[in-house]
Amino acid sequence: MSGACCGPNPAQLWTKVGHLAEVSGNPARARFMQELRSALHHLYEPTELLKSPLFDLFEISRQRGASALEAVLVEAIQGLKPAPDIPRRAKPWRTYSTLFHLYVQQFSQAEVANALAISTRQLRRQERLALQVLADDLWARYGLQSKLSEQWAAAAREAGAADSGTAGRQQELEWLERSTPTGAVHIGEMLDAVLKTIAPLSQTLGVRIDCESLQHLPRVAARVPTIRQALLNTLTAAIRCVPEGRVHVAAGAQPGKVCVDVDVESTRSLATGLPGDYVESLEMARQLMDLSGGALEATFDHGRLFTVRITLPAVEQLAVLVIDDNADTRQLFQRYLTGSRYPFIGAGEPQQALALAEELSPRIIVMDVMLPGIDGWELLGYLREHPKTCDIPVIVCTILPEEQLALALGAAAFMRKPVSRDAFLSALDRQAAILLKGSR
Repeated sequence: MSGACCGPNPAQLWTKVGHLAEVSGNPARARFMQELRSALHHLYEPTELLKSPLFDLFEISRQRGASALEAVLVEAIQGLKPAPDIPRRAKPWRTYSTLFHLYVQQFSQAEVANALAISTRQLRRQERLALQVLADDLWARYGLQSKLSEQWAAAAREAGAADSGTAGRQQELEWLERSTPTGAVHIGEMLDAVLKTIAPLSQTLGVRIDCESLQHLPRVAARVPTIRQALLNTLTAAIRCVPEGRVHVAAGAQPGKVCVDVDVESTRSLATGLPGDYVESLEMARQLMDLSGGALEATFDHGRLFTVRITLPAVEQLAVLVIDDNADTRQLFQRYLTGSRYPFIGAGEPQQALALAEELSPRIIVMDVMLPGIDGWELLGYLREHPKTCDIPVIVCTILPEEQLALALGAAAFMRKPVSRDAFLSALDRQAAILLKGSR
């Protein structure tokens, strides 16, 4: 790292964790933490990473490209790797493993929690502490206290609590995005459940809710907790702003998407717009919708009616071929995929797998490498070279610690057994996102 001085010893960093807390009143430092977290979340997204002010703080020319900042951050994380003689259960190892798996390897929260044998709630606290350790190292390494401009610090002070709230909400949204897998959701059933939840509120305020038939709607691709909360936010805002009024809910399918319309009629004028807290509820709902690739738009008409349209992507079925000679494993993965957007195809031996891959053209392949007959590594090579399967991403899922070999032979991703349902679906979601992005 050019211009860097030596940072603290990784084994001693845990004695300095409280240091950031002690200076949490320093707005420049708080802003640095925010920008560091953002850069790590976009570590492999060059367009987003190039926007980071860390280029200036670390004195990196943007002409060198996003990979220059990526290299600095990865090297900083690697610099926290403890010495081999430090016990694996010690805090320095947990700090390093948290940062390495979450940001360098881009594993999901569920996968990292499983690897560290802790709950996702514990991992959330661990992630904050690990980021503080990394920030403390970089802060000292680059002498940032003297580098940060007074203008940046003054802007952070002026924003005050509002900035803090926005940053906290953004962190929460990023957590939901990483920790909640996308699934195939019956939007009609979810709307029915939400309407039952808000029924007491509508009765108290004398609001009539009319709902058209929600049957025969296609499934949508969504993160269940976020979409449910977005619907709740939208409908409760609608009910609260029109006491003694009427709310009409309708949903319909269009090519590639499902639209939910919430029409609000009131006997009093809304010409001046919605009260601020209702607008905030709708804005929160919009951000939650974004996490599932959806959209929310609100429009006004003559001051007496406003409409909210929620749009969600209809599920595109992505068949997954699971190649594993263990019938119990295939059944487990089949259960994992039940109710998802990933139809299951199972194969117990290589020849059958090749035939199914060529005949059915699955969108994703998950395979073990310890197979009867053809060696799994040979099968992976064949899948990568055959014209009918070369474009299908392959995820190697095995008990063997051979991630580098799998990736070198053309695997799109690697998972170590045992695998939880959340980790399994998250791995598929990452490949699906790449597939769908490439097809646009």
